[in-house]
Amino acid sequence: MANSFRLEVMTPSKLFYRGEVELVIVTTLDGDEGYMAGHIWGCKLLEVGELWIKEKDAGKDDWRVAAVAGGFIDAKDSVVIYTDAVEWSEDIDMERVLSEKAKAEDWIAAHKDADEQSEEMQNAKLILAKAETRSNVAEGGKRH
Repeated sequence: MANSFRLEVMTPSKLFYRGEVELVIVTTLDGDEGYMAGHIWGCKLLEVGELWIKEKDAGKDDWRVAAVAGGFIDAKDSVVIYTDAVEWSEDIDMERVLSEKAKAEDWIAAHKDADEQSEEMQNAKLILAKAETRSNVAEGGKRH
């Protein structure tokens, strides 16, 4: 059995990544999950979270990390991740992230008595989660 597989990460506007990898770790609705060659086939929804890629023949501690804005993963003989937005750690604009995070936190604080299930509150929490994930990824990811 091969120890690598093809991974593609796609957004509506582009192919973000294509390559041979040994391991990919994503955040599903059930928590972090890793996929390796020969993994059981499946399709799972993704939360806003980190995407960790161990490329074929990479060193023990050599990982590529990106921030993912949810989506889903389709694991078969190859793995495809579909997401609305994804960016590498080195491409994250921290000034923008901190601004978005502050605005979301301020909105949530100003509306602390609002219905937790309202669309506005859910949207503010999603913006905050994306900002926190992007901040973590820019700093090397939560696994470091």
